[in-house]
Amino acid sequence: MGLLSAGSLTAHAAPTVSATAEEALKRSRAAEGNVVGSHQLLDQDGQAVDITQFRGKPVVISMIYTACDHTCPVTTQNVAKAVSGARKALGDDSFQVLSIGFDTVRDTPANLKMYARQQGIDLKNWTFLAGNHATMEALSAELGFTWYVTSRGFDHIAQTTVLDKDGSIYRQVYGENFELPLLVEPLKDLVLGRTAALTSLQSISDRVRFFCTVYDPHSDAYRFDFGIFFSIGSGFLAVLTIIWMTIRMWRDSRRAPR
Repeated sequence: MGLLSAGSLTAHAAPTVSATAEEALKRSRAAEGNVVGSHQLLDQDGQAVDITQFRGKPVVISMIYTACDHTCPVTTQNVAKAVSGARKALGDDSFQVLSIGFDTVRDTPANLKMYARQQGIDLKNWTFLAGNHATMEALSAELGFTWYVTSRGFDHIAQTTVLDKDGSIYRQVYGENFELPLLVEPLKDLVLGRTAALTSLQSISDRVRFFCTVYDPHSDAYRFDFGIFFSIGSGFLAVLTIIWMTIRMWRDSRRAPR
């Protein structure tokens, strides 16, 4: 499956990667900001789906081919791990996941359904999609996803794409084995709103969750850090103490005999 799909093209790609991998990485990064348009696909049950139907929430897209015997299964398992961790932190309904089969000959709805079963993917809001060659070419161009036929099957960039609720590419994540925060942090931005205006109780609650939901490298999981509240409380108490002492000293100086 070659360099592009072997996980060697990562977010911290080595300067010694081949020109082909460099070009794929350049194309992928240039796609950030693209809006994924309307594309007609079939889900794992053979039902017609337009990819724009998934707008309204962030979307994670993983391009795979079902005949892959190593890279795609490893990537799918890693995405599943990251998705599970993200949903524990952000909520089960906070974003959607799409696995899209780009091998238009073999990646039929039935084969995608079998692939999902083989990988143990039975998570809510995770859909497997198939399409024709023209659709995959157009969709790949918008995603900045590089793939081509080889004697062994396909070479392709190991890329997971995060879309915002309007279908715009917000972040590309590289490698078949990426670290959990590389996917969860952009989802945190989109779900909880790093820069959203504080115009309601919900927006204030989301901002608190944003800053208090932190990654614990020891458990390789996200958790809600109550320590931030203690730090804020301690800081507030310290400020009040300083104000009280200043007022007291000022009063004592006023009462002192002249």
